Amino acid sequence: MLTSYLIQPASAMRKHAGLLPECGGVYAMLLDKPEALEPALRRANLQLEPLRFGRRAILYIGATQDSLRTRVKRHLADETYVSTFRMSLGAVLAEQLGLKARAIPGKRRFSFEPDSELRLSAWIQAHVSVAARLSVAPMDEEKSLIAAEDPLLNIAGRRGDGVNVIVNLRHRMRGLPIDPKGLH
Repeated sequence: MLTSYLIQPASAMRKHAGLLPECGGVYAMLLDKPEALEPALRRANLQLEPLRFGRRAILYIGATQDSLRTRVKRHLADETYVSTFRMSLGAVLAEQLGLKARAIPGKRRFSFEPDSELRLSAWIQAHVSVAARLSVAPMDEEKSLIAAEDPLLNIAGRRGDGVNVIVNLRHRMRGLPIDPKGLH
């Protein structure tokens, strides 16, 4: 059982998700190479908070009461519509990677065309690591960690103008109107 954070590159975690237990916990998506995201952040007028987890930036924090293995696998699969992390990251990287989105009628989610899903997954595997650990109260811990760390790609529980920018970028992927208050 995990007692502290297990940190592995996304590429390794995708291949060996069995490293994670089938029980609740918290996880973070970490940016290994901040310079890889800089062009997209400049275009979106976003800033990445200072590095906090070793030499990595915390992009996203999540939790599950059920299965760390299943939840992390969803974030690393080529199916953006099942992952809020992928939706936010894909929206930020859409122009840089040439991603083509598809709205899902009647849903607040979107996906990407199959070749775009593969490009996003390749980017994640090249630049992101996953940190995960067990927690007896994962949802409470997630809320506390988001409030403390203010990770760039989370929406719920965050503070600051960056949230509106991420929401607007995601709206753009779904073909929805943009809120001018969210643009810098």
